[in-house]
Amino acid sequence: MKLGRQPNRDNATASVMTGFSLVEFMVAMVLGFIVVGGAISVYLTSKNSFTEGEQVAQLADNARFALQVMGNSSRHIGFFGGPQAGDLEQDANLGVVSGDCTGAGAAYGGAPLRGLVAVRANSAAVLGCITDAKPDTDVLIIKGVIPDPLYDFNPDDPNVPLDGEIDGLDDKEVYVVANSVRGMLFDGADAPPSVAEGQDYAFGAAWRYRMQIFYVRDGDVPTLSRKVLGWSDDDGAMALDTEDLIHGVENIRFLFTFDSTGDSVADTIADEAGVTSANGWDRVTSMQIYLLLRADEADPSYTNSNTYNLGGEELRFNDNTRRLLLHQEVSLRNPRLVIVGGPS
Repeated sequence: MKLGRQPNRDNATASVMTGFSLVEFMVAMVLGFIVVGGAISVYLTSKNSFTEGEQVAQLADNARFALQVMGNSSRHIGFFGGPQAGDLEQDANLGVVSGDCTGAGAAYGGAPLRGLVAVRANSAAVLGCITDAKPDTDVLIIKGVIPDPLYDFNPDDPNVPLDGEIDGLDDKEVYVVANSVRGMLFDGADAPPSVAEGQDYAFGAAWRYRMQIFYVRDGDVPTLSRKVLGWSDDDGAMALDTEDLIHGVENIRFLFTFDSTGDSVADTIADEAGVTSANGWDRVTSMQIYLLLRADEADPSYTNSNTYNLGGEELRFNDNTRRLLLHQEVSLRNPRLVIVGGPS
């Protein structure tokens, strides 16, 4: 019987025990932590950059839209189809506005009616119709007509004779019927005044009347809102409806350039407190809009310790919320023409 060669037990044991030493394992762990830490750092940096870019872009888009809406509305200030706002008469059958404001904010009044007035919201309640205003912000009231008149003629057939009546009126609208010297507010559901030759409103046109009140509505995220005059099916009458325009508008301020002496020269710049019925609302030639917007959510990686100047009023913050301040000047063409050319 032959005995085979026995395996080397020492070699077998050495083969089975082959692996990382403790030092090698520690080095691998350290390298792994470095790689993972680098990946986390890159991720956090990318996430912060994305958050910053997204918030800045959103603020810029919201600001541009807000200024566009307010700018377009403001450029028609002072236009009532011919006569001045204070010269407009009111039809005796003009209906009551549901939820109407008081004072300068009254839909058809203001003692007298004006195309432009601003007031300060000292509390949440302002003008008798707003209960959710952000305190220490401005409220802008704009009244006027839409430049899309209706006439006493048939545009499809110019040979149709004039009959002194304006056709195509909507009974759910309010109009100003006016010629170059006289105007009247009336309800579209009522019979309009005659525009026949020899009448008070001879050769006049009918213009749809509009009123808007811009203000900052308070809340978890402040919002630029407006009260708009329109028909309410629920009330069966004209009413003031609230529309939210832009989220994140934290503050709004206005400065006005106007003729304070009546010499047809714009010589004064002031906020709403410096413009009074006696010295200026009918003689404002331009308006500066200061709009402060904030991001919807705070960013823990960002610290805002900036100071923002809104037309002489400084606001300071110390939080984690990004903000953007925009400024725009709007020239009011209609009042400027009246001031330079004299009253019509």
